[in-house]
Amino acid sequence: MNSKLSYEEFERIVQETIDGLPEEFRKALDERNIVIAVKDYPDAADPPSFIGGRVLGFYHGVPLRRRGATGYGLWPDRIVIYKSLIERYARTPVEIKALLRRVVLHEIGHFFGLSDVELRRLGY
Repeated sequence: MNSKLSYEEFERIVQETIDGLPEEFRKALDERNIVIAVKDYPDAADPPSFIGGRVLGFYHGVPLRRRGATGYGLWPDRIVIYKSLIERYARTPVEIKALLRRVVLHEIGHFFGLSDVELRRLGY
């Protein structure tokens, strides 16, 4: 049976992961006012292919590499981390924390414009 973490613990790990980024990356996230949320499962607001899938997080937005001259979209970019799905694939609190950190970094990588192939090559 999986050990579970509270939402507060999940959010703390997300924040610690962001705080551990190099300053230029943290600054880019702050300047773009990116929203990072934790929820249990994908829902109607998420792409239909995610419901029931193995997606552990999702970046909603326009990657920095693809932005026009202004660099800003109509809405803030958003990263969603799926708590229950991460807990499904990790058995202990240590494994959950490691997987959560990896998922957060993976989704932040998408914000910066990295593809899944590039992120996998980097270990995310």
